[in-house]
Amino acid sequence: MIDFDAAWDTVIGQPDALDALRRWSTDPVHAYMFVGPAGSGKRQAARAFCGAVQAQLIEGDDAARERQLRLTLEDKHPDVEVHEPAGRQLDVDTARSTIIPAVFRKPIEGARLMIVIDRFHDANPAAAAALLKTVEEPPPSAVIVLLSESVPPEHVAVASRCARIGFPAVGRAVLAEWLATQGTAGDHADALIEASGGDVRRLGLLANDENFAARADLWRELPRTIDGSGATAGRLVRELMALIDAASEPLAARQALEIEELDAREEMLGTRGSGRSNVDARHKRELRRLKTDELQFGLRVLAQAYGRALATGGWNADGRLVQAIDRLRDANEALIRNPNEQLLLHNLFWNLPTLEAL
Repeated sequence: MIDFDAAWDTVIGQPDALDALRRWSTDPVHAYMFVGPAGSGKRQAARAFCGAVQAQLIEGDDAARERQLRLTLEDKHPDVEVHEPAGRQLDVDTARSTIIPAVFRKPIEGARLMIVIDRFHDANPAAAAALLKTVEEPPPSAVIVLLSESVPPEHVAVASRCARIGFPAVGRAVLAEWLATQGTAGDHADALIEASGGDVRRLGLLANDENFAARADLWRELPRTIDGSGATAGRLVRELMALIDAASEPLAARQALEIEELDAREEMLGTRGSGRSNVDARHKRELRRLKTDELQFGLRVLAQAYGRALATGGWNADGRLVQAIDRLRDANEALIRNPNEQLLLHNLFWNLPTLEAL
């Protein structure tokens, strides 16, 4: 008997959402919208839901059903497509040229096509308007799942055509309990939760990251290490980027294995290039997201340090602490524009004051 619970168990701290999705998976409607903050488990829940739908279309063959579920959880199912904005927004050209045609293609393996649109909150008004009719009336073979952090006014019409599933932020106690099952507790668990920002996906990566403590220590010590010189700023940037590159190695290794499997599958089926562009684009997004998460964590550590100094130090006559906090906020906002990260950090560190010198 196939174990569907193993798929649902990959989603942490969302019992209400999973109860609803378990029921929906046996008889899905045309469209869903999962709404909740980043890291609340929407993407993993979408995997489990799509896998359960695909597996339950097959009757009486547990091996075939298990294959449907496994392929979906590994992002390899030919009838489960995930679309995510390549840049800051989902634009109308992408909606019309890529997503809408995908919804109307015929399934390859079975009777159902699952289309997941990640970061739908980043769809601009024109893209949302272009997708409205498709979300409202997709072909009978298609199920659309929108993943969104919020529902801005320009998305209300699309949201009204979907079954809405809420994904609240996962509580700290739930995250701590999950880490305990992985063998991590105490101060180290607290540090991991703080670094994850409540993002379950990132927490899972950090829990298996042997170099996390070294990176966290470097960020924490940085306000007392910088000295206003370009040389020191450059050294710190090089050390941090080396540690961040090391943190990406497990992800890069997994991606390389996925490419090897894709090569073997294409060689066997004689379909060179099939799905490769989507895989390459996803790999780039994953690596970029990992680096952005790391940098946002570090900037948050620095902002907390300068904020504590401002609150408790009783001195800021020349405004340098306020200026430092403003610079950190600006740097964090700049990350979404995909800047040159080394130059961004170098300029930031060069201009931050040394806490011990104040």
